[in-house]
Amino acid sequence: MEKLGFIGLGHMGKGMALNLVKTGYPLTVHDIRPEPIQELVKAGARAAGSPREVAENSEVVITMVTSSPHVEKIMLGPDGVIAGLKKGNTIIDMSTIDPIVTRKVAAAAAEKGIDMLDAPVSGAPPKAADGTLSIMVGGKKEVFARCQPILEVMGEKIIHAGDTGMGEVVKLANNLAAAINGVGVFEAFLFGVKLGADPKVLYEVMSASSGGSWILHTRVPYPNVIPQSPANEDFAPGFTADLMAKDLGLILSAAEATKIPLLTGSLVRQLLEIARARGLGGKDWSIIARIIQEMAGE
Repeated sequence: MEKLGFIGLGHMGKGMALNLVKTGYPLTVHDIRPEPIQELVKAGARAAGSPREVAENSEVVITMVTSSPHVEKIMLGPDGVIAGLKKGNTIIDMSTIDPIVTRKVAAAAAEKGIDMLDAPVSGAPPKAADGTLSIMVGGKKEVFARCQPILEVMGEKIIHAGDTGMGEVVKLANNLAAAINGVGVFEAFLFGVKLGADPKVLYEVMSASSGGSWILHTRVPYPNVIPQSPANEDFAPGFTADLMAKDLGLILSAAEATKIPLLTGSLVRQLLEIARARGLGGKDWSIIARIIQEMAGE
């Protein structure tokens, strides 16, 4: 089994890394926080003090961090991943970032003979923990085929989306659809409740009708309608408003550069910014349902 490295042991990355250790992969890990490193070491991983040290002890390095600047910092420079890897090694970046940054890092890696896949994921921390994420992969087909057994430890739906950067593009398109769909679900519930409907009745009808969707089944904006909605726990995340705002920012920036009008996407971004301005960025992104409700005087 290849020697793996994993950088970024947050809400998603920790579960993904634990699955790799449990499967038997030799794993070297790094994070800015000591607590998840200690948990991985107890599970059988080896700790490293820097991204470069991870790379020097790995054949494939996986990264799972929160932003484009974080990826650039981890990958580039004298203490970065690329500096520590050897020709023929591979990077799998599973962060959701700007496709332009992905291509910049991949080009830097290629100069040293290092392959790279961009492989962002869809799914909440429970799916990361049980290895059932959806993974969208950009990069050369032969590199994808070589790394597929590693990806299968972390996900159950793995799709080769095209060349470098296409994993990011497809992931961002998915998040755009989810965010827009969320506003539709939240407004529909507001409309029904304000006119006297029971939220449980609304869910029962919509889930069996044309209004049904994944968002409906996971993020009903009223508490105690379905078992696992963030609304049941004061919108505890899930996927935070800060992260969804970050993704919408990437989407709108790329859309502006390519002259694509995204009317509803722009609206969702503004709702997220209202939530963040009120100090709610750490809540689940469905907190925007509360913003919509407040605008209606509820």
